Amino acid sequence: MRLRFLGHAAFDLALCGVRVCLDPHRPAALGGRLNLPPIVGPFDVLTYSHRHDDHCGWTAALGTTRVVDRPSTVGAVGFDFRAAFHDSDGGARMGMVRMTAISGGGHRVVHCGDLGAWDGADLAWLCGASVLLVPAGGTYTLDGAQAAQLASEVGAHVTVPMHCADPRVDLPLAAVDGFLAAWPGPVVRAAEIGDDGWPALPSGAAVVLAPP
Repeated sequence: MRLRFLGHAAFDLALCGVRVCLDPHRPAALGGRLNLPPIVGPFDVLTYSHRHDDHCGWTAALGTTRVVDRPSTVGAVGFDFRAAFHDSDGGARMGMVRMTAISGGGHRVVHCGDLGAWDGADLAWLCGASVLLVPAGGTYTLDGAQAAQLASEVGAHVTVPMHCADPRVDLPLAAVDGFLAAWPGPVVRAAEIGDDGWPALPSGAAVVLAPP
């Protein structure tokens, strides 16, 4: 396994010979308010949590048009999904998102998308994640304290906060510091997560991945 952060809520995951792009943002998305570097593949498949341009931005540079959006298997990698709320009002303000679980090689990587609330059934589905990618910027998603609470309940080996403030993203998102202040476990900063460094990561760590 190798996991890299592509900024905002996008990740590059290589697992069991399959390269997946999760929630790719469109260059200059949201009327130019998102100014992160373009995402370049080639990827084998794409997954999207919802169809907002900062989470569902296809370009030819991704190298594939194959979107996985229902339970299926690609090579030795399994994909599973669960619908969830984008806000704390039952989706009334922002609609729905789709959480994604990608499994293979003894890992279960779960991307929460723009999760805004959870219940017991959501928690049961999330539990068993070895890597949890959780939004922590607030406004449109869980805030830092809520994300830390959810991640503590899930108990993943590693939790990666995402969808936080970035000077290149003109959205009212809080910095990752709010999540870290509420996080009860160890914190590691890294360029990526890979199988070579996996054994050294303390169980229950929050890993802050470097943006591109």
